[in-house]
Amino acid sequence: RGIEQAMLRVWIPFFLGFPFMFFVNIPGLPDPNFMQMAILPILFALFRDRGHEMQFGRMEVLLAMYVVLRVFVDFLSRGYADAQNYAFFMLSSLIGPYMIGRYIINRREMDVATARMIVLMFLVFFPMFLYELKFWVSPVFAIFGKLFPQACSGLSLRYGLARTAGTFEHPILACVMVIIAYRLHRWLCWYGFYEQPQTGLMAFFQRVGRRLPLPFKHQVSLALILMALMTISRGPWIGGFVGAALVAVGNFKNRKRWIMIFAVFLVIGGYGAKSALDHYITPQAGEAISGEALTMLYRKELIDRYKDYMYEKMWTGWGLTTRPKIPGMESVDNAYLGMALQHGVLAPGLFALILAYAILSQIRFGLHAPPHEPPIGFTFSGIYLMCGISFATVFMGAQTEPMIFLLLGWGESIKQRREELLNPDTSQPTAPTGPFRRIMY
Repeated sequence: RGIEQAMLRVWIPFFLGFPFMFFVNIPGLPDPNFMQMAILPILFALFRDRGHEMQFGRMEVLLAMYVVLRVFVDFLSRGYADAQNYAFFMLSSLIGPYMIGRYIINRREMDVATARMIVLMFLVFFPMFLYELKFWVSPVFAIFGKLFPQACSGLSLRYGLARTAGTFEHPILACVMVIIAYRLHRWLCWYGFYEQPQTGLMAFFQRVGRRLPLPFKHQVSLALILMALMTISRGPWIGGFVGAALVAVGNFKNRKRWIMIFAVFLVIGGYGAKSALDHYITPQAGEAISGEALTMLYRKELIDRYKDYMYEKMWTGWGLTTRPKIPGMESVDNAYLGMALQHGVLAPGLFALILAYAILSQIRFGLHAPPHEPPIGFTFSGIYLMCGISFATVFMGAQTEPMIFLLLGWGESIKQRREELLNPDTSQPTAPTGPFRRIMY
């Protein structure tokens, strides 16, 4: 049925539905997980059938620099065997999803179909989140975990409740993924998708939801919001609100004026949030610091405690799995700091540059969109901004890393389509016109 249906019906379910901890240990070869094995034949067919369409632009240059840098410095730190496995991961889990977003999601029908499939997967996950909230383990780990001894679901409690993580291995990572699905769902709402007749599993959920006194699209919104709340993850919540504010700019008539207002409030809000955080994690005399404040204080102290190690190998880092670990601070809950420790300060710098370019280019793309058009450019820029903020509070792992690169490729695809419409290729010779209405064979 083609690579498009393979991507929608095979790759996305394996990508989202199975933890990355479920992998096969093959001696002497990379250790693939379900997502990586599912993407390999799709990439083979993509390069075979559409290799002539592929281009090398600014984003591709940045991505190539990012991948080459991280693999090369990992080779310097850990040697060829480990760097080879890491190169396989980078190509199959970062470049592969980027190529899918760039060249398979290549028209509006695929935009809708991909967003629909991602939202549908999270509707499937909703009862699983409820199960995990009550029984403290995801059904996927409970059923399949015995087949993968190295996999562990983990358990994080807050306010006496289990923080749901689903198949995403950590509650904060799960919240990032849920917010991405929510933003795609909101774009589908603006596009009018839910007013159309639904088919397949989406139609089943719609029939089940008829018992509730809410339109189906609002039921989906409520389910995704509840899933985000069940993770009890404040970093993505903050990033989600900031990203939502940026997305909202696209719904205003005068987008340029509102983007300036948003930029001003972002600077003021960022400074105010830093001051409030410093006050919150600094107890007054005789006052005990709360458990919630301790988690924030932990993230603040990470940089102070690890900066000497970061400066010791500033340009090459210590390696993906060989970075130093301070007792009591083994978990580096900051993706940028983690990259700097693993592969030097240029790695997080390049990643931040990639995100900044993606955000600004999508804002520019959204500003030129017709007023009546659903603001998909602002949707993508809001997702990128949310991820950029969230990754300052958690490592970039599990499905979040391939997802952000899938979205980067997808965003480049929608921009390229607009440029092709505005600047059509006139190099191809046109057929001569004649007096005939039709040629009969």
